[in-house]
Amino acid sequence: MAGMRIGWAAGNTEMLDALAQTKGVIDFNQYIGIQRAAIKALQSDPARVRQDAKTFQNRRDALLEALRKIGWNASTPQASMYVWAKLPANTNSFEFCEQLCIQTGVALAPGRAFGLQGEGWVRFALVQPPSILEDAVLTLEKYLKTS
Repeated sequence: MAGMRIGWAAGNTEMLDALAQTKGVIDFNQYIGIQRAAIKALQSDPARVRQDAKTFQNRRDALLEALRKIGWNASTPQASMYVWAKLPANTNSFEFCEQLCIQTGVALAPGRAFGLQGEGWVRFALVQPPSILEDAVLTLEKYLKTS
């Protein structure tokens, strides 16, 4: 459920009614399907949650090791399905990601898409098995050498 924000509020009934009225006109609420999926996720067997966390940890570690092998260091996220990496100085994140995707098929998220402070960074999503992430980094290495 990456990207799906689920939250709740508890408290005084009048305050909660005011919150509901405000939220209704300012933003949107998740539709019932996402709410039901969140309930299922929150009721999941803790062993399954640990297994899923281990899957993302293995992907993270494989990606970070592959990046380090090509000389691109990135910080180790502690609880995320994303890895952020700094681009070379004066590199436009949108242009970099666009050209990388066009020329190689490797898709990264430009940091600028997440706000001004993201410029100069790219975001890797840990949504593929380690072998595919490692192959993507090898492709990235070739792209960096030719661009």
